[in-house]
Amino acid sequence: EGFDSGTTTGDMEYAFVNLYQYISANLYGCGENVESLSQRIPAYSMRGFRCGQHFCSVALIILHQLTLDLMGIERNAYLAHSNGMTEESLFTQCQNNNAISICVVLCVKKKYAAFFTGNMDTAAKMFDLHQKFPGGSTGRLVPLIVSIFIDGLIGFFLARKHQEDEEKWTNVGLDAINSLKKWVKSSDWNFSNKLSLLEAEYYFLKEDDDRAMSCYTSSINAARKHRFIHEEGLAEEKVATYFLHRNNQDHAMRHFLNANRCYKAWGAHALVQRVDKAIAAMLPQVGT
Repeated sequence: EGFDSGTTTGDMEYAFVNLYQYISANLYGCGENVESLSQRIPAYSMRGFRCGQHFCSVALIILHQLTLDLMGIERNAYLAHSNGMTEESLFTQCQNNNAISICVVLCVKKKYAAFFTGNMDTAAKMFDLHQKFPGGSTGRLVPLIVSIFIDGLIGFFLARKHQEDEEKWTNVGLDAINSLKKWVKSSDWNFSNKLSLLEAEYYFLKEDDDRAMSCYTSSINAARKHRFIHEEGLAEEKVATYFLHRNNQDHAMRHFLNANRCYKAWGAHALVQRVDKAIAAMLPQVGT
């Protein structure tokens, strides 16, 4: 409606800001099928470019690249904006031009893609890089809200390695929990599954098995009830990893298969392939 209103009145900046927020909310927040989004975004980006809406045009290209990464398609979406452009060259250009907003969009995208595809070293680097840019209110910016959720999961994952930076990463996770506790009061629908998953990962870190399992179950159920298929898959994968850590191969297998079902529905084939590898590695041990 905001896009239509803007185009009708000739306020193209308003139109494309609303379009970007709509697409980013569907991708990061709602878990809309990434294949469907990937087919639609390039036309939106090109129209924004033709209408002189540079920021939104580039931001939409970044979202297009994210869909390609999640689908496991090795294609450079940035070539549609400029010949020879890559994600790295765009980031460098934006840094040099002090285009902070695009730098943040890129950091969030790269962190999200790295986290979901299992590249936790890159996810951690993107977390640290994101902290260097001035922060502001998350407001209606769904990617920034989801980014804090992902930060917490990165934090607890790295804290479980019990290295010298364990305190740093534990605090990152706890900060995310504190943010979600505030937000869930405003919207249980949008945030309860995220809060439960963060709490489950915290209890996993602290080896509190009963509370961890209760929170994993709550996260899965809330994500399913609220139709966040991508985050249902994530919760299923996280509890599968928890069971694998506890040497319970059968339970881990069941939840990995559930995660795969969700990721397939999301259209995130790169994630399906990654989980398939985990399943294949487990097969000789299941039922023994």
